[in-house]
Amino acid sequence: MSRQNKSKTKGVIPRLIKDTGKNRARFGAVIVVIILIKLCLAYAPRVVSNITDTMQSFVTTGNYDFGYLLILCAVLAALYFVGYGADGFINRSLVKISQSLALTLRNRVGEKLNRLTINYSDTHPLGDTQSRVTGDMVNLSNGIESTLPSLLGQAILMAAICVMMLFTNVWLALIYIIAIPVTFIGLRIIAARTKKEFMKTNRQLGKMNSLVSDTYSNHTIVKAYCRVDEKEAEFDEMNREFERLFIRSRFTSGFMRPFSDLMAKISYILLCLIGGIMMLNGTLTLGGFTAFLFYGNMIGVPIAELSVALNNFQDSLSSAGRIYELLDEEEEPAETPKSVLPADGVKGEIRFENVKFGYTPNKTLMHDVSFTAEPGCTMAIAGPSGAGKTTLINLLMRFYDIQDGVIRLDGINTRELSKRDLRSVFGMVLQETWIFDGTIADNIAFGKPGATRSEIIKAAKTAYCDSFIQRLPNGYDTYISAENSSLSAGEKQLLSIARAIIADPKVLILDEATSQVDTKTEEVITEAMQAMMKGRTSFIIAHRLYTIRNADKIIFMQDGDIREVGSHEELLERKGCYAAMYASGVSAE
Repeated sequence: MSRQNKSKTKGVIPRLIKDTGKNRARFGAVIVVIILIKLCLAYAPRVVSNITDTMQSFVTTGNYDFGYLLILCAVLAALYFVGYGADGFINRSLVKISQSLALTLRNRVGEKLNRLTINYSDTHPLGDTQSRVTGDMVNLSNGIESTLPSLLGQAILMAAICVMMLFTNVWLALIYIIAIPVTFIGLRIIAARTKKEFMKTNRQLGKMNSLVSDTYSNHTIVKAYCRVDEKEAEFDEMNREFERLFIRSRFTSGFMRPFSDLMAKISYILLCLIGGIMMLNGTLTLGGFTAFLFYGNMIGVPIAELSVALNNFQDSLSSAGRIYELLDEEEEPAETPKSVLPADGVKGEIRFENVKFGYTPNKTLMHDVSFTAEPGCTMAIAGPSGAGKTTLINLLMRFYDIQDGVIRLDGINTRELSKRDLRSVFGMVLQETWIFDGTIADNIAFGKPGATRSEIIKAAKTAYCDSFIQRLPNGYDTYISAENSSLSAGEKQLLSIARAIIADPKVLILDEATSQVDTKTEEVITEAMQAMMKGRTSFIIAHRLYTIRNADKIIFMQDGDIREVGSHEELLERKGCYAAMYASGVSAE
């Protein structure tokens, strides 16, 4: 965690209160009710003291006021009825508050995930993010529903008991006035250590979730490369580390209850000893001593419960801190576009002018990249792995912003356009297919929201996937998902191509779009793609050089910069880097 995020998570409680929004009034009412019922419970032993002294007076004097005794008993019953009967209101209100807060935070997290930079996705494990969105959110919600009322209630009850003790007998009250701060100093020391251990445990759980997500979403690849044993060993190591951290956190937090119980019992022993002496000396009545016995028993409960509540509250705060860490992550800056797309449509001219870029400020990848893609031309980008092919596309789409130079679309600086407008011009077909949970029709129509069924079918036919869709049990209404689908990798790629076709973009980006289909299908798809590329500016990231021989221009990149530009024949005649790679049959990944 960065130093900045650490500073922000220190104010978790004020942020949670702020995020309760319109439920703050309800939360205030809950606190008032908790105060009321705990005051009732704290005052009840005082009534017991009066009942005891009244009965003692009857024994010693023979005077007996039965009506007054009944009133005291009725008051005692009312106090206990209010003290224990209002829990239903508290529980119902806190459930509503916690779920409302969880709803608010989930919505903010959902919006945040869409505003995070591409760099966040590139540098943070998916499983850890999922753990924050799901597990930590549930843990926080449970903490508000169960831990918070216990924490508040027992703290108020303990304070009320201390006040009633002072009114009953100052000297006996001093036992607890001294013991309680000592107890809480010890609990604070343990709680501070416990919070650190819980943070470590939650981070390790996020790592485990990430490993599980990565492994089982690519289970076929793991098995194909015989890496099952290795992944099992890796998971076992993480699991053992989680076990160690979990035991350590629970071991540390486990000192809270015994320590508080020990202090409560020591205080109770001193109460009995000193109270007995005071009764023998006649400075304490039997009713007063009885009240203190009640208070001594009662105060042990809030001290013990507070230790458990503090323990659980630290865990909930840890989860809240992780959620706010995510919400505090850097996001794409707010845009103030200075230009808009031409009203008469985009022609598709792309121009890089002296572009300089690096993923980190101190390491430049592209030093001076310049080229022009004329409207409707096909530009192929070739080069070895790490040459900067994908980076060039990332800059074109403004997934990352350049450090220097200009990228223009039809003469307009792309940084002056909103990212939404800019990206609406492009259609992408990547090497890695993306299929989401939904019907086949939904997956194709993702490229054009509101597309009609006829448009979907037309796009599918153009991409040559209508035939296999018709063979599925429910045709275009067949439900598919990335993890559970009977479609082959090639069929998923065909759906991705159909998605790009239905979007009808002005500029196409093809990342070896036919790499996962068989040779026969590749020929058919290539023809379809060539027909679709007519009249559109197209960028093809080439991994197999023979697929780009017909490109209008080929950009050969190496070490982030452009080394050669020209047609296939021109580059072969130069006998440079491109010709050497083509002759050797090496293809970039």
